[in-house]
Amino acid sequence: MLSDAELLLGLGRHLSAYEVSPSHAALDSLQFAGQVYELAWRLRNSQVSTGNRIEAIAIEARVGTRQLHRDVLPTMEQLGWVECRRDAENRLVSVEALIPPNEVLIADASRLLDILLVSSVQRAALELIRATSRQPLPVEAAIQAAIQWGEEAATAALGHLEAVNLVRRIEHEVDRPVVFNPNIWTNDQQAATAALRAQDARASMEVGALLEEIAVAPGIPEKHVTSTEQRWIDFAVSQGLVERSIVQTSDGSEERFLFSPHLKRDAFGTALTDPSGHVRQLVGSMIYASTFASWKLHSPGGFLYTLIRDGEAGNVSNIGTDYPMLETAGTIQVVPGGRSGTFRMVLLQSDIAESALSIIDSRGSTNRGDAGSLQNLGDQRSYSHVERERAKMASVADTDDREAARLIAALRDVASGGAFGV
Repeated sequence: MLSDAELLLGLGRHLSAYEVSPSHAALDSLQFAGQVYELAWRLRNSQVSTGNRIEAIAIEARVGTRQLHRDVLPTMEQLGWVECRRDAENRLVSVEALIPPNEVLIADASRLLDILLVSSVQRAALELIRATSRQPLPVEAAIQAAIQWGEEAATAALGHLEAVNLVRRIEHEVDRPVVFNPNIWTNDQQAATAALRAQDARASMEVGALLEEIAVAPGIPEKHVTSTEQRWIDFAVSQGLVERSIVQTSDGSEERFLFSPHLKRDAFGTALTDPSGHVRQLVGSMIYASTFASWKLHSPGGFLYTLIRDGEAGNVSNIGTDYPMLETAGTIQVVPGGRSGTFRMVLLQSDIAESALSIIDSRGSTNRGDAGSLQNLGDQRSYSHVERERAKMASVADTDDREAARLIAALRDVASGGAFGV
């Protein structure tokens, strides 16, 4: 679900927002590994850079000059990612970037962890972030997810992640604590209830496999799921761990599509949300058109791009029958096309279409590693710590009605603990 490279980069940025504490220090090698990936990602399209330019890039990435020269660059040289040239007085003159292709860069995470002699506690922390981001878990199940590094190490790692707010523990039932990533699973009570019911039904593994399949292909048609049986899909939907979007057409056909409730939230900050469900509905409609419609849409992403760019798209008969739910939601309007019996789609909510396009573009990426998306690694360039983003929103919000409504919604989310999909 999440590669080590993604976790290291995100964890490095997350920890930079915290003052040094015992838990922060216990995870320091992971933060350093994240800084190495940070600099590598920024240099991936460079060739030869002067020493001054490298120092400027490092400072922008929150890597001090002293640490850059003593630790980061030597580690990158050991990995074969850069070649440093120095003068007779050992001053940095230039750096030649030898950053490998993305697939190799991701795979090199294990080599980097070995070079840094990362401890069992730190390796367990990576597994725990991955497990609690995938789904809420009872504490004993979370410990089992990292048991390969030892129960003591997994328990210590869980405590450190709680201290830096990457794991939240709540006790919804007596002596049955549940842990989850609060940046993804935003409703404490619902997450706890779902985790305990999954454990009681002995369905944690089945639900986890389903969530991983949905993470790879958001909006997957329900009948195309291969990771588990229908009863566990129904169970996951009933517990709020999976959301089902139904596309109905005017001619009576109906198909169901599955999404994770947090949509594209990342494990370390804020990302796309869809409280109204309209983004899911549009994604589901595009996948329906490319999969089940009699006149199949060959490029849903291309269609949405044209719709956003021109404000309208299409000139076929199916548009007149396949999208009544999008019209009801106010996302689009169907109007007569240029020929008799054809129809065009006129866009009414561009923000919904842009969010849907980002999801369509992420589906079925050929650049996925065994456990993570290369695109996610790049997307984390926009990382913003949750609390920092809330503070920024409160301080710079405009006074118009729309911005005031957003601010009130954000404050209500903090006060109530949020909700799935918010």
